[in-house]
Amino acid sequence: MNAPMTIRYSRDTEVVQRLRPEPPSAREARAMEGLNDLEYEIFTHKLHMIALEGKETTMKLGASTAMRWGDVAFGIYTAQGDLAVCATGIYHHAVLSQLPVKYLVKHLAHDPTVGLKEGDAFFYNDPFYGGVHNADMGLCIPVFSGGELVCFIGAAVHTGECGGSEPGGMVNGAKSRYDEGLMCPPIKIGENFALKEDLLGLLATATRDPRTMVLDIKARLAAARIAERRLHDYLAEIGPDFLVGGLRRILKQTGEAARARIATLNDGIYRQPRFMDTTGPESALLKINLTIEKKGDRIKLILNGSSPMLHDRPVNTYFQGLLGMAMVYVCGWLMPDLPANNGLLEAVDWEFPENSFINPNGDVPVSYAPATMVAFSQGMFMAGAKLAYATDPSRAAGAWYTGFAVTVFGGFNQWGEPMADITPEINATGAGGRPGMDGVDVAGAFFATMSDCGDVETTEAERPFLYTFRNFFDNSYGHGKYRGGSGVGMGIKVHGVPMVALGSMGFGSHFPATLGIFGGRAAPPAFVQTVRGSNLDALMAEGVPLPRTMAELYAGTPEEGQRDYLNLAHAPALFQGGDTFYVPISGGAGYGDVLQRDPEAVARDVAMGRCAASAAQDIYAVAINPRTGLADPAETDALRTARRKARLARAKPYDAFVAEWAQQSPPEAVLRYYGPWQDAAA
Repeated sequence: MNAPMTIRYSRDTEVVQRLRPEPPSAREARAMEGLNDLEYEIFTHKLHMIALEGKETTMKLGASTAMRWGDVAFGIYTAQGDLAVCATGIYHHAVLSQLPVKYLVKHLAHDPTVGLKEGDAFFYNDPFYGGVHNADMGLCIPVFSGGELVCFIGAAVHTGECGGSEPGGMVNGAKSRYDEGLMCPPIKIGENFALKEDLLGLLATATRDPRTMVLDIKARLAAARIAERRLHDYLAEIGPDFLVGGLRRILKQTGEAARARIATLNDGIYRQPRFMDTTGPESALLKINLTIEKKGDRIKLILNGSSPMLHDRPVNTYFQGLLGMAMVYVCGWLMPDLPANNGLLEAVDWEFPENSFINPNGDVPVSYAPATMVAFSQGMFMAGAKLAYATDPSRAAGAWYTGFAVTVFGGFNQWGEPMADITPEINATGAGGRPGMDGVDVAGAFFATMSDCGDVETTEAERPFLYTFRNFFDNSYGHGKYRGGSGVGMGIKVHGVPMVALGSMGFGSHFPATLGIFGGRAAPPAFVQTVRGSNLDALMAEGVPLPRTMAELYAGTPEEGQRDYLNLAHAPALFQGGDTFYVPISGGAGYGDVLQRDPEAVARDVAMGRCAASAAQDIYAVAINPRTGLADPAETDALRTARRKARLARAKPYDAFVAEWAQQSPPEAVLRYYGPWQDAAA
């Protein structure tokens, strides 16, 4: 007969609250006392190198788009499950991936039907514990020394297919979590240093792309075993006491350093509401009402007044996922010199309203949660810029593009193999403007800063697509004293197969996804363009000149067929061989007043094609000499003087502005999921 059960066959709402480090055990406290400072510094470097090798190995062995191009977090956890050492550029996993490990420590390690011993491996992807969505999957292994559990090693990676009712890991039409595919709390997938073939078969059968699913699992495990061997070699030198004490000391020092850094910032309340223009399958306005309260050595994230829970729409997100995305900003911009681990949360408190779409309960769908998370993260950028500016202006940067624009696909590739995944261009967005500098063009993805978008040839070799172009999406950024970086635009043609399913996930087709700071402009709204029954093959055969950029596409194209313009969020649909699909992955936010931009910088952008000549005139008020291509100082000064006078002419007292503005409201249909419009807290 089984021992008394700790699992209730339902979600554990207690373990997901344990985001901060566990209290030190007596074993850890004793082990910390005797650490030599010099040897400890060597230890931290050594463990980071082990984790970094694990991350790179995972990327080299995996099959999914995200795994190969860097959506990987590889870590070393304490025996209690806290993530102490993490090699990643996708920082939300640095404060989320400990939850599945803590779950298995709590529920499985001492259960006689499961247990925990050397050679085991555990798999998981339930978003309630991982904090994101079903496509983010993880694997961890326990590490023993002399029969004692001393740590865990694990890898968290986005695998492109999880068997939902739509391909590609993100289900636009999900009405409950049961539409979203595989949802697995930690299970023992391996014993005695071998994976269990029966469970591999189950997981493979649960997805449209079994080859990728299995290869990604094996990649995580192989990398973890390599790191385990490296760790055992090092344990032979330092002993288990040093490892146990060293991991705990890393977490302790991280928490202390985070609180000390927060203490240097000005106390205050920083508000930044953020808006989304989609629920997934339809356009509507939603609100993430972010307030950051900073006092002493702590910050508190307050989300009261956010939109209600959506019972049958997939943009809901668990609160723990938003905390993870808050750490993306903290790790990448506010405290980039501190270790990325959940010790950072020692400086953070939070308050999330119950039954809101950023803290739902029950069986609501969450497969579009990444979109909601990145919308929230832009609020972190904007409020964080105000928080950091007085003490360290270099940290007050505009947001990278946060609208996603993820192309999802499913079907069979040109080799007859089943496939379902996303394209890698999600990792090709523009960075935000920053103090003294423009944003970087096609910088990557702010949530996965070490990731890459791959090369066209690799994608074409494995997927049934022919790129018609992929290059800078000029004018896709927010204008400002320092402009955002350009994103990338791409066109793909279904090629080598009779048909394939194509869709998109994102937001920002009606309300801008990426707003500027300190007077900077937003990146413009974006949309997907498709052409069914395209004559592109015939045009290519005839050598007819075709658009080579998004700007040329928008200016006009000889391509004919059924042309549609779609929101960034739309469900996958079948496209025939020869049909085309055009996607903008946009640019970063603007920083500062456009009338303060260096006229010569505007002229250079026009010469390079980054900025339209009309934008130079209409937005920046810069006159460019058509013969030399240089800015005309006198004419520019006159234009800007007139523009400033026009601003003053339409100005009004603040109270008058508020009185007029407060009377405005979107149409009722747009607000059907929003919550109270007139409520001051809304």
